[in-house]
Amino acid sequence: MGQKTVRFSDLSGQLIMREDSLARIVIHEHPELGDGPVEIEALADEALAMEKDALRVAVLDLYLPGEDIPRRVTLDAEAFDARVTEKSAGEMIIGARPVKRAGRPRRAAS
Repeated sequence: MGQKTVRFSDLSGQLIMREDSLARIVIHEHPELGDGPVEIEALADEALAMEKDALRVAVLDLYLPGEDIPRRVTLDAEAFDARVTEKSAGEMIIGARPVKRAGRPRRAAS
């Protein structure tokens, strides 16, 4: 006796007939998302349609005076670019200082 696994798209409920048409989608941010990322399965065509409909955005952390925790904001990339007036947004980003990763302090060599 054998078993057969049947997969359905979590997006549309359509039957996924072939393994090569299966796409894995990881959701990192959504208003309904709880503790952390979740993953779903969908047809590859459904995943590609999402990429086609994707928005160009800028995701920023705002470190404001007197606040210990940064505020994460997402805005349309064009709206962000419009706020850069000194030069183009691309030039400003290329010339910006890289963020130093938080890590353990290095010990001095003895």
